[in-house]
Amino acid sequence: MKILILEDDTYRVNFFLEKFSEYELIITENSYTAVDYLEKEIFDYIFLDHDLGNDNGCGLDVANYLYNNPFNENNKSNIIIHSWNVPAAESMVRKLTQANHIPFDAALFSTF
Repeated sequence: MKILILEDDTYRVNFFLEKFSEYELIITENSYTAVDYLEKEIFDYIFLDHDLGNDNGCGLDVANYLYNNPFNENNKSNIIIHSWNVPAAESMVRKLTQANHIPFDAALFSTF
């Protein structure tokens, strides 16, 4: 299984690294890099945070890319928006109607 994770928080990155250690992971804290990956590769799961530090863009950049490229195969991926920023996550879900918003909580991902 191939997983793309957009996340800039060290605690969450470490959680994903441990939780999904047996899978092929691509982790980036930059939305522009995430879009580059989506243009070249197909993922089984895509985990998106919204709020990213510095000038790393935001998860909405990725949602907009997928929305504006409906024939990109990653639109068929399992997309999970794990942002705690509820209004921002809701705007991403409006773009990616197949996505699920699950605010990050390690306990929620324990059955994954």
